[in-house]
Amino acid sequence: MKGLKCTTSNCEFNEGCHCRAGIINVDKHGNCATKLRRENGVIEQEFINMETAAEFDYSDNDDTFIECGSTECMHNKSNKCAAEHITVGDKMMHTKCKTKAK
Repeated sequence: MKGLKCTTSNCEFNEGCHCRAGIINVDKHGNCATKLRRENGVIEQEFINMETAAEFDYSDNDDTFIECGSTECMHNKSNKCAAEHITVGDKMMHTKCKTKAK
C-alpha cells in the first residue's frame, strides 16, 4: 500500500508523517505493533519532521505491507489491509490505525 500517513509523535519509522517501515503489524484492537520509539524521543521526532518536506505526496509514499489482525475492520481482507490509504496516530495509551471501520 502507498499512502500510509503516520502522525505519531515518537516513532523511528515516522519521517514527516510518512511511515518508512516496509511492513507494519496492526493487532486485533487496531494498535500499531510496529511502533519503535526513538532514542531521543519527541525532540528527535520534531527534528526529523522539520527536515522532511511538508509537501510530500502521500500517494508517492514508500510501499508498505500492512498485516492486520483486526478482523472486525471492513478493510481487513485475509489479515491484510485492503484500504487505499490509512492513517496511524497516537491515542491516549496506544498508537492506533485511525482508518479502522466496522
